[in-house]
Amino acid sequence: MLIAATSDIHSPRYLTQFFASFNLIRNLSIDIFLLAGDLANEGEYIHFKPVYDVLKRFRTIAVFGNEDFRENRDSYKETYPDIKWLEEDIVEFELGDILVSIIGSDGVLEEPTKWQKLNGIDENYYREKARKIEDLLCKARGDVKLLLTHYACTFMTVQGEKKSIFPHLGYRILEETSCLPHLAIHGHAHHSKVTQGLVRGVRVYNVALPANHKIVLIRL
Repeated sequence: MLIAATSDIHSPRYLTQFFASFNLIRNLSIDIFLLAGDLANEGEYIHFKPVYDVLKRFRTIAVFGNEDFRENRDSYKETYPDIKWLEEDIVEFELGDILVSIIGSDGVLEEPTKWQKLNGIDENYYREKARKIEDLLCKARGDVKLLLTHYACTFMTVQGEKKSIFPHLGYRILEETSCLPHLAIHGHAHHSKVTQGLVRGVRVYNVALPANHKIVLIRL
Protein backbone atom coordinates (compact mmCIF):
# COMPACT_ATOMS: atom_id res chain seq x y z
CA MET A 1 0.00 0.00 0.00
CA LEU A 2 1.40 3.37 -1.04
CA ILE A 3 0.15 6.47 0.75
CA ALA A 4 0.94 10.06 -0.23
CA ALA A 5 0.34 12.70 2.43
CA THR A 6 0.77 16.41 2.89
CA SER A 7 -0.72 19.40 4.69
CA ASP A 8 -0.31 23.13 5.27
CA ILE A 9 -0.30 24.01 1.59
CA HIS A 10 -1.97 27.30 2.54
CA SER A 11 -2.70 27.77 -1.16
CA PRO A 12 -1.47 29.84 -2.89
CA ARG A 13 1.40 30.36 -0.40
CA TYR A 14 3.08 26.97 -0.90
CA LEU A 15 1.39 26.03 -4.17
CA THR A 16 4.61 26.12 -6.20
CA GLN A 17 6.32 23.80 -3.71
CA PHE A 18 3.32 21.46 -3.79
CA PHE A 19 3.38 21.13 -7.57
CA ALA A 20 7.16 20.77 -7.73
CA SER A 21 6.81 17.73 -5.47
CA PHE A 22 3.60 16.42 -7.03
CA ASN A 23 5.14 16.36 -10.50
CA LEU A 24 7.78 13.93 -9.23
CA ILE A 25 5.20 11.42 -7.98
CA ARG A 26 2.18 11.96 -10.22
CA ASN A 27 2.74 8.73 -12.17
CA LEU A 28 3.17 6.48 -9.14
CA SER A 29 0.46 3.99 -8.20
CA ILE A 30 -0.74 5.86 -5.12
CA ASP A 31 -3.47 4.00 -3.26
CA ILE A 32 -4.50 6.78 -0.86
CA PHE A 33 -3.79 10.52 -0.86
CA LEU A 34 -4.18 12.13 2.57
CA LEU A 35 -4.50 15.85 3.31
CA ALA A 36 -4.00 16.92 6.93
CA GLY A 37 -5.55 20.39 6.81
CA ASP A 38 -4.68 24.06 6.27
CA LEU A 39 -5.23 23.65 2.57
CA ALA A 40 -5.95 27.26 1.62
CA ASN A 41 -4.67 30.49 3.07
CA GLU A 42 -6.89 32.22 5.63
CA GLY A 43 -10.00 30.24 4.72
CA GLU A 44 -10.08 31.28 1.05
CA TYR A 45 -11.26 27.85 -0.11
CA ILE A 46 -11.39 28.87 -3.77
CA HIS A 47 -7.56 28.79 -3.78
CA PHE A 48 -7.68 25.04 -3.16
CA LYS A 49 -8.97 24.40 -6.70
CA PRO A 50 -5.56 23.84 -8.40
CA VAL A 51 -4.76 21.15 -5.81
CA TYR A 52 -8.19 19.58 -6.12
CA ASP A 53 -7.93 19.41 -9.91
CA VAL A 54 -4.89 17.11 -9.73
CA LEU A 55 -5.94 15.07 -6.68
CA LYS A 56 -9.54 14.24 -7.57
CA ARG A 57 -8.40 11.24 -9.64
CA PHE A 58 -6.92 9.64 -6.51
CA ARG A 59 -8.73 8.23 -3.48
CA THR A 60 -8.23 11.44 -1.52
CA ILE A 61 -9.25 11.87 2.11
CA ALA A 62 -8.88 15.13 4.02
CA VAL A 63 -9.40 16.83 7.35
CA PHE A 64 -9.64 20.54 7.99
CA GLY A 65 -7.07 22.75 9.69
CA ASN A 66 -7.38 25.88 11.79
CA GLU A 67 -7.11 28.07 8.67
CA ASP A 68 -9.87 26.11 6.93
CA PHE A 69 -12.39 28.25 8.77
CA ARG A 70 -15.49 26.56 10.15
CA GLU A 71 -17.83 28.86 8.26
CA ASN A 72 -16.25 27.71 4.98
CA ARG A 73 -16.16 23.95 5.56
CA ASP A 74 -19.51 23.25 3.93
CA SER A 75 -18.27 25.21 0.93
CA TYR A 76 -15.20 22.94 0.73
CA LYS A 77 -17.48 19.89 0.73
CA GLU A 78 -19.83 21.30 -1.90
CA THR A 79 -17.12 22.71 -4.18
CA TYR A 80 -14.76 19.73 -3.95
CA PRO A 81 -17.06 16.68 -3.74
CA ASP A 82 -14.55 14.10 -5.02
CA ILE A 83 -12.62 14.37 -1.75
CA LYS A 84 -13.85 12.58 1.36
CA TRP A 85 -13.89 15.16 4.14
CA LEU A 86 -13.73 13.86 7.72
CA GLU A 87 -14.76 15.74 10.88
CA GLU A 88 -14.65 13.40 13.89
CA ASP A 89 -15.63 10.69 11.48
CA ILE A 90 -14.41 7.41 10.04
CA VAL A 91 -14.28 6.01 6.52
CA GLU A 92 -13.65 2.34 5.78
CA PHE A 93 -12.92 0.69 2.45
CA GLU A 94 -11.16 -2.32 0.99
CA LEU A 95 -7.84 -2.25 -0.82
CA GLY A 96 -7.51 -5.71 -2.29
CA ASP A 97 -8.16 -8.03 0.64
CA ILE A 98 -7.24 -5.39 3.27
CA LEU A 99 -9.90 -3.41 5.12
CA VAL A 100 -8.63 0.13 5.75
CA SER A 101 -10.09 2.41 8.45
CA ILE A 102 -9.24 6.12 8.45
CA ILE A 103 -10.26 8.16 11.47
CA GLY A 104 -10.23 11.87 10.73
CA SER A 105 -10.45 15.04 12.83
CA ASP A 106 -8.91 18.49 12.90
CA GLY A 107 -7.47 17.27 16.19
CA VAL A 108 -6.90 18.34 19.75
CA LEU A 109 -4.89 21.06 21.49
CA GLU A 110 -3.52 20.75 25.00
CA GLU A 111 -4.35 24.42 25.47
CA PRO A 112 -6.64 26.55 23.27
CA THR A 113 -5.11 29.62 21.66
CA LYS A 114 -5.99 33.09 22.97
CA TRP A 115 -8.24 33.65 19.94
CA GLN A 116 -10.03 30.37 20.57
CA LYS A 117 -10.59 31.20 24.24
CA LEU A 118 -12.07 34.56 23.26
CA ASN A 119 -14.42 32.72 20.91
CA GLY A 120 -15.70 30.23 23.44
CA ILE A 121 -13.38 27.27 22.80
CA ASP A 122 -11.99 25.93 26.07
CA GLU A 123 -10.16 22.88 27.40
CA ASN A 124 -13.42 20.96 27.77
CA TYR A 125 -14.09 21.37 24.07
CA TYR A 126 -10.80 19.65 23.25
CA ARG A 127 -11.18 16.96 25.93
CA GLU A 128 -14.47 16.01 24.31
CA LYS A 129 -12.76 15.87 20.91
CA ALA A 130 -10.11 13.56 22.36
CA ARG A 131 -12.85 11.30 23.70
CA LYS A 132 -14.58 11.17 20.30
CA ILE A 133 -11.31 10.28 18.56
CA GLU A 134 -10.65 7.50 21.06
CA ASP A 135 -14.17 6.15 20.54
CA LEU A 136 -13.67 6.09 16.77
CA LEU A 137 -10.32 4.33 17.12
CA CYS A 138 -11.94 1.70 19.30
CA LYS A 139 -14.85 1.21 16.89
CA ALA A 140 -12.67 0.97 13.75
CA ARG A 141 -12.84 -2.49 12.17
CA GLY A 142 -9.93 -2.18 9.74
CA ASP A 143 -6.98 -4.49 9.32
CA VAL A 144 -5.08 -1.21 8.96
CA LYS A 145 -6.15 1.80 11.05
CA LEU A 146 -4.93 5.32 10.23
CA LEU A 147 -5.40 8.41 12.36
CA LEU A 148 -5.48 11.62 10.33
CA THR A 149 -5.48 14.96 12.18
CA HIS A 150 -4.33 18.50 11.56
CA TYR A 151 -3.04 19.24 15.05
CA ALA A 152 -0.20 17.00 16.23
CA CYS A 153 -1.23 13.75 17.95
CA THR A 154 2.07 13.64 19.87
CA PHE A 155 4.76 16.20 20.67
CA MET A 156 7.52 13.94 19.33
CA THR A 157 7.01 15.22 15.80
CA VAL A 158 6.89 18.93 16.63
CA GLN A 159 10.47 19.04 17.97
CA GLY A 160 12.15 22.12 16.55
CA GLU A 161 9.23 24.39 17.31
CA LYS A 162 9.47 26.60 20.40
CA LYS A 163 8.61 24.49 23.45
CA SER A 164 6.50 27.32 24.81
CA ILE A 165 3.99 26.83 21.98
CA PHE A 166 3.79 23.01 22.16
CA PRO A 167 0.39 23.19 23.95
CA HIS A 168 -0.96 25.15 20.96
CA LEU A 169 0.36 22.62 18.43
CA GLY A 170 -1.31 19.41 19.55
CA TYR A 171 -2.02 16.89 22.28
CA ARG A 172 -0.62 13.54 23.41
CA ILE A 173 -3.40 11.46 21.86
CA LEU A 174 -1.13 8.52 21.09
CA GLU A 175 0.34 8.46 24.58
CA GLU A 176 -3.09 8.45 26.22
CA THR A 177 -5.60 6.62 24.02
CA SER A 178 -6.66 3.10 24.94
CA CYS A 179 -7.05 2.10 21.27
CA LEU A 180 -4.15 2.71 18.91
CA PRO A 181 -3.95 3.11 15.14
CA HIS A 182 -1.23 1.48 13.07
CA LEU A 183 -0.26 4.82 11.53
CA ALA A 184 -0.81 8.45 12.55
CA ILE A 185 -0.48 11.46 10.27
CA HIS A 186 -0.71 15.15 11.19
CA GLY A 187 0.40 18.58 10.07
CA HIS A 188 0.35 22.09 11.61
CA ALA A 189 3.97 22.21 12.86
CA HIS A 190 5.72 24.11 10.07
CA HIS A 191 9.11 24.38 11.79
CA SER A 192 9.51 20.87 13.13
CA LYS A 193 12.92 19.29 12.64
CA VAL A 194 11.64 15.83 13.58
CA THR A 195 8.94 14.78 11.13
CA GLN A 196 8.83 11.04 11.84
CA GLY A 197 8.66 9.03 15.03
CA LEU A 198 7.43 5.93 16.81
CA VAL A 199 5.04 6.18 19.77
CA ARG A 200 3.84 3.00 21.48
CA GLY A 201 4.59 1.11 18.29
CA VAL A 202 2.66 3.56 16.09
CA ARG A 203 4.48 5.17 13.16
CA VAL A 204 3.85 8.93 13.25
CA TYR A 205 4.43 11.42 10.46
CA ASN A 206 4.25 15.20 10.51
CA VAL A 207 3.50 15.81 6.83
CA ALA A 208 3.41 19.62 6.92
CA LEU A 209 4.70 20.81 3.55
CA PRO A 210 6.79 23.67 5.02
CA ALA A 211 8.58 21.18 7.31
CA ASN A 212 9.21 18.44 4.70
CA HIS A 213 9.50 20.56 1.54
CA LYS A 214 7.82 17.70 -0.33
CA ILE A 215 4.83 15.38 -0.34
CA VAL A 216 5.53 12.49 2.03
CA LEU A 217 5.33 8.91 0.70
CA ILE A 218 4.58 6.10 3.14
CA ARG A 219 4.57 2.39 2.35
CA LEU A 220 2.61 -0.02 4.50
